[in-house]
Amino acid sequence: MPELAAGVVTDQEVIDWADAVAAGCRRLHAAGLLAGREGNCSVRLRDGSLLITASGIDKSSTGPQHILRTSADGAPNPPTSANVTEGASFSDSAFRPSSEMEMHVGIYRAREDVMAVVHAHPPVATGFATAGRSIPANVLPEVPVAVGPVALVAYARPGTRALSEAMQPFLSTHEVFLLANHGVTAVGRSLTDAITRLESVEQAARILLVAELLGGPRALPTAEALTLATLWRRTDSMSPFAQSLTDALS
Repeated sequence: MPELAAGVVTDQEVIDWADAVAAGCRRLHAAGLLAGREGNCSVRLRDGSLLITASGIDKSSTGPQHILRTSADGAPNPPTSANVTEGASFSDSAFRPSSEMEMHVGIYRAREDVMAVVHAHPPVATGFATAGRSIPANVLPEVPVAVGPVALVAYARPGTRALSEAMQPFLSTHEVFLLANHGVTAVGRSLTDAITRLESVEQAARILLVAELLGGPRALPTAEALTLATLWRRTDSMSPFAQSLTDALS
C-alpha cells in the first residue's frame, strides 16, 4: 500500500483493507478457530476510523461488503460500507457493526500502538479460559518469544461495556486475552500480527492439553524461562536472536 500523509485515507485503501479483514475472517473459519457467525475482526485506519466485521455474518463467506467503517468511538462514519465506490452509507446498509464493538473501541482507546483486533472462539484455548486456566509462559518457548504473556480475564457478558472494563487492567501489558467462559482476543500492529498471535495461542493450548493427557507438562528451567521472556518485543519485528529462535522452533 502507498505511504499516505497522516490522517489521509483514500477510497482504495479502505477497499483494500476491507478485503484483508474479510480474508482474515475466512482464514480463521477455515482453521477452525471460529464457527458460523462467531467472532469479529477490526483494523484501525490512518485517520483513526475503524473497519469492523458486521454483526451476524457467516465468517466462511465474509466479503468486503460485510466490513463496516465507523469513527474511532464506534459511531457511524459514512461511507461505512467498504465498497465506497458505490456510495453506500451506514443508514442504507442492512448490516450493523459487531456486537463486540465496545471491546474493540476500548482496546484502541487504551493502546495507540494497536492497529488490529481479532476475537474468536478457538476450541482448546477457549477451553482453558472456561476452566479458569491461562497459557503458561514457562513451557513452550514460542509462547514467551512470539506471543508474550497471556491474560486470563474474568467473565463479563459478551457485547457489553463490562467486558471492555474487565480487560482494561491487562491492556498495557498483554497482547492476548483469554476471556473466561467466552473466547480469545488478540491484538497486533497489523491484522496478520493479531491473527498469527491467536493461531499461536491455540496451537500452544493444543500441545499443553496433550501434555496433560500424558502426565502433565514439564516446565522449562527457571533461568531459561526468564531469558526467553526478555526476548519478547511488542512489535511485528523481533530481535534477530528471538527471530532465529522462533524460526528454529517452527
